[in-house]
Amino acid sequence: MSKIKYAFPPSSLMFIVFLIAFRVGYSQSLYQDFDYKMPIDSAKNILKSKTKRLKNIAFGKGTLYAFRKKSLVERDNELISITIWSKKNLSLKEAESYLLKSRAHFESSEYKVVYAQENWSKPLLVKKNLPCIRFVDLEKTVLVEVDPRGQGGIYNIFVTFYNYDWFLHKARGIE
Repeated sequence: MSKIKYAFPPSSLMFIVFLIAFRVGYSQSLYQDFDYKMPIDSAKNILKSKTKRLKNIAFGKGTLYAFRKKSLVERDNELISITIWSKKNLSLKEAESYLLKSRAHFESSEYKVVYAQENWSKPLLVKKNLPCIRFVDLEKTVLVEVDPRGQGGIYNIFVTFYNYDWFLHKARGIE
């Protein structure tokens, strides 16, 4: 019998497999291809290469959201959070509809409501200094915040994706 010759010693192969498994297991997705703490340049490249798809996102039937140039929030050249907002300006009635449909969408996608203002679906009654509605995924890796902003007859709905642990640290003043 001949011995099997490896390009790398078996112990090196195991180490490489471990590193790959560690990286895959601990990269926490914020939204689709965007991972928490990925290099911001990589995130910008994804934004450029998938512009068409990222400008037509539905969070519920009849809703359209879009990434913008300022959607990617960074710290120390790493992606920290993502904010996507309604593709067009909305009337008050449309903003209310977007809020209702977006909540139904996230709940049907197995996100759990962890906070909601009493009048979360009424932009005129939402307290500006508090979040409107927040959701957490089942694995508790992503926190999603949905907020209406606007005045008079022009509104936008903003959907922000945070890493759950980062958000908790920030809220507790740890980070």
